[in-house]
Amino acid sequence: MAIKVCKNGHKYDASIYGDKCPCCPSTINTGSFEIGQVDNPDQHTHVAFGGGDNPTTPVFGVENATARTVPVSPACETGGATVIRHATGDNTYDSATSGRKLVGILVSYAQNPLGKIYELYEGRNVMGRAATCDIPILNDSKISSQHLLILYREIENVFWLADQNSSNGSFVNGNFISDRIAINSGDIITIGDTKFVFLAIPQF
Repeated sequence: MAIKVCKNGHKYDASIYGDKCPCCPSTINTGSFEIGQVDNPDQHTHVAFGGGDNPTTPVFGVENATARTVPVSPACETGGATVIRHATGDNTYDSATSGRKLVGILVSYAQNPLGKIYELYEGRNVMGRAATCDIPILNDSKISSQHLLILYREIENVFWLADQNSSNGSFVNGNFISDRIAINSGDIITIGDTKFVFLAIPQF
């Protein structure tokens, strides 16, 4: 792996991205405005500035302005985010979504009696009580910080579930899970006192 540092200080794998940093969007002209590559290190966003006579005036909130903030993945600062390789061969990288496709959902009525949806994306989906998890469940004290992993790879077309050595374990359809297992649409997943219905999204 060839680590390279761009002019904005982002580290990335040059063997994958070449000379183009995946964390820095290309300069885009949008009428009289330009999206520049000025990094705000406190918020990890790129700030857009106006053109013409006011090149340093932020254009956020300006009527009819097409510029917007572009989030930067913190993973860029530690060597680059994982690129999802699609079976179709389309490996286009999108710094806003990390190239991850929505592939399933979890529905729970434990946190909200009217129901709440949690999205699952291809690749790793970590569930737990920590706010840094992909799917944080904050108000169930029986859930571990990093409790459960749901993994989906397009090339396999299988959803894998694996407990992350949690204190109270994980259950699928009422059965305790000690090893990684494949799960199917309609399965009931229980961690702590929280139940989820797993629904896979048919790919088309």
